[in-house]
Amino acid sequence: MMDKRGFKVTITNSGEQFVVAADETILKAALRQGIALPHGCGTGVCGACIYKIIEGSVNYPEGEPFSLFEDDRAAGKGLCCVGHPTSDLVIDLEYPDIEFEPWE
Repeated sequence: MMDKRGFKVTITNSGEQFVVAADETILKAALRQGIALPHGCGTGVCGACIYKIIEGSVNYPEGEPFSLFEDDRAAGKGLCCVGHPTSDLVIDLEYPDIEFEPWE
């Protein structure tokens, strides 16, 4: 349940937890709190930040991301860079140990 701080995200691969404010993406909130997540483009194009939703839900206010394919959605996957939680989340990162070079 969202409180005045936001929704809690738990990463199963690392056990890390952080809070995402109502107006933030998962990636933006993690980076703001010093938690490194794999990412590249930051716009939903590259797919580096893909994860599996274990519990919870996410929406995409700007529309479905380009690199989140139908099979990914059916498998309960999402993208950190453009996803906004709609509940507390428990996620499993697809590429937890790979250091992607952000496209900045």
